[in-house]
Amino acid sequence: MERAFYELVGKNISDLLARKEMTQQSLADVLGISRQVMCKIINGQKAINIIEIDRISKALEVSIESLLDVASRKHDLQPQFSFMGELNSEQTKEKVGMLKEVIDEILFLEEYANG
Repeated sequence: MERAFYELVGKNISDLLARKEMTQQSLADVLGISRQVMCKIINGQKAINIIEIDRISKALEVSIESLLDVASRKHDLQPQFSFMGELNSEQTKEKVGMLKEVIDEILFLEEYANG
């Protein structure tokens, strides 16, 4: 997954913290991580895995789906293909989207494997 996705998930976490009147530090304490790591998660600078998402959702008492819900901000995730010109065909847009998803997964797995 790309950084923009993690930024949007971080924004969801940040919004929930504000609604629950919690600080990043208090969530970090519950999760047993440093405030710096929590800050990186919220800023989309750290890829988070499903186990971390699950722990965060439990700490915030929300569903995993609510943390991963980026539909309302989906326009922020749309790829920019200015080098290709405009994509006019829906079939081409779909194929490019599928290719992007595969590339994002490869990048995520590479990042996960490296640390």
